Amino acid sequence: MLIALPLGVLVFVAIVLLLLPLSLWQRVRSGGARRQAWPWLVTLNFWATLASTLGFALFATIASAWWPAAWLYAVIGWLAGVLLGVLGHALTRFESGPQALFYTPSTWLVALLTLMIAVWLVAGLVQGWQASVNGVPWPASGWLSHAGLLAMAAVLLGYALMYAALLRRKVRHHLRYRGFDRSPR
Repeated sequence: MLIALPLGVLVFVAIVLLLLPLSLWQRVRSGGARRQAWPWLVTLNFWATLASTLGFALFATIASAWWPAAWLYAVIGWLAGVLLGVLGHALTRFESGPQALFYTPSTWLVALLTLMIAVWLVAGLVQGWQASVNGVPWPASGWLSHAGLLAMAAVLLGYALMYAALLRRKVRHHLRYRGFDRSPR
């Protein structure tokens, strides 16, 4: 029993690491697919992303006690993510029908964000391995530091929040004016 538990944990970690490239590839494939904007789901996504952002801000505030400039990196990363969210919304193709609104996100932007997630994961794993096995200390500054990796997470959260907010605004506008004929006369 004493050997089975650590062995089970190692097998679980190995399976997760082996399936990680497949899950990232699926994210790229499905991320640029055409989908219907369900109003309740878009609203739920917005509020959940807002709650995640507030939790992240609390974590960054606490982390700034141990990691130099963590709060500053998180704010800069979040603002960059907000700008990326505006760009993502501008690159999204919308198809408005009388009953539903469909949207297709930019495949290139989804691929770029997925690549960023992969780099973030690999950098964190390499740094963690170096620190735990070889005794190499984490860098105090730069993008490979704790604060730098926190900034990369903030970019993703800022993007998600702004994209969700703008999509929610677009859906609400569509619901308000879907019965009106907006064709030029």
